[in-house]
Amino acid sequence: MKVIRTAALVAAATAAVSKAKDYARENPQKASETIDKAESFVRGKAGPKYADKVGKGSSALRRSLGLSAGSSTGSSAPSTTGSGGGTTSPTAQTSDGSSPTTPAGYDPSI
Repeated sequence: MKVIRTAALVAAATAAVSKAKDYARENPQKASETIDKAESFVRGKAGPKYADKVGKGSSALRRSLGLSAGSSTGSSAPSTTGSGGGTTSPTAQTSDGSSPTTPAGYDPSI
């Protein structure tokens, strides 16, 4: 019974990935914007400590969907909208040598 459930789960995941790739191929701009929104949300929840890992995951997702490596809105830069915009951490650096930024929606109390 466990093997059947696992096989069904793998089949469902494979179908979902296939549909996501088809959607990204047909609507690259919308797919990129959706990834940007998801990345922003995850950065807000994870905080600056994991900014480089979130960026790497986002890049891997874009590559697997066949999208360009760069984001359409430049989500790696701090948000300039709203009065509570992101701040830059002066002490740490990411693997590419740039300073990680605190996302606009980041709440350290969470």
